[in-house]
Amino acid sequence: MKIKKFTCINCGAPKVNEYKSPYIMCDYCGSFTDIDFTLGMNFWNQSVMKNIGYAFNKMDYMNRLQYALQQGNKQEYWRLQRGYWDYYYRTYPAYLPPSIDDGYKYRDYLDVCAESSTESAFEPKWGDLARQQQALQQSLQYYQTTSGTKVQSDGFFKLAEFFTGMMKEGFKVFYENPKYEVMKDLLPEQVHLKMKMSMFVQAWLPYLTDEDQDRFLKLTGFSMQYVEIEKPAGRTGECEHCKAEIYIPEGSFKVHCEACHKTTKVQQTFKCMSCGADNNVPEYPAKPIDCEFCGVENRLIQRLFG
Repeated sequence: MKIKKFTCINCGAPKVNEYKSPYIMCDYCGSFTDIDFTLGMNFWNQSVMKNIGYAFNKMDYMNRLQYALQQGNKQEYWRLQRGYWDYYYRTYPAYLPPSIDDGYKYRDYLDVCAESSTESAFEPKWGDLARQQQALQQSLQYYQTTSGTKVQSDGFFKLAEFFTGMMKEGFKVFYENPKYEVMKDLLPEQVHLKMKMSMFVQAWLPYLTDEDQDRFLKLTGFSMQYVEIEKPAGRTGECEHCKAEIYIPEGSFKVHCEACHKTTKVQQTFKCMSCGADNNVPEYPAKPIDCEFCGVENRLIQRLFG
């Protein structure tokens, strides 16, 4: 089993502090360094009604953009693209890169989004590449295993190699364009490319076998970004809410059920490390808790990583 670790692209330091947005910032040098795909999806799924409204408005923008493209009206296409990106980031502010931290940078960033989107739309090469990627993705074949859905290797690696090459070429062309000079400060090429590749890797890794995971991480240059962990000792049990089978690691106090998303209590009490008195397990066992009798701070769970 592999887990993602976040290390700074500039100084190599590990991520230490808890992060609450999809973008990962270094705790040592302050650099914008990576993105957490899963947390990003969590933000996306926070509000069903917001997503419905966004989907409706996006469709309206896409229809008008398609009409402007058919008419060859670059100026109108640019105006609509800028309006769309402004609407997108105001609807989902968590997705705005943290380096865009004032109104002037936001204005410049929207201009770049609009200009680059317009150039891509009116340049046949990029449209052809996008269609090739879509065709490769649609041709993928999946199969079921005891550990979940997996994707067939041959088709997937054709997609992965195509996507990697397209991204590298696209970013080289983008950052060599003097129109986008401001992006070297707002979102440097090295970080921007890593962020795009990181999202691709995080999205597809669960669909690969262990052997294909190693090959994929090597292909994308992310081998050092993932670490292998062994399943800790423990026992199987059942969720106290939905009765689904869960794995209970040794030393755990509460186990989250992935079937019903509720928590099963494994231990109700703990003994104080100082006086030995029985205390109730708190709601958040990972946080230090003072003994109800002698006041000594107890840590119920020791950090496994970091």
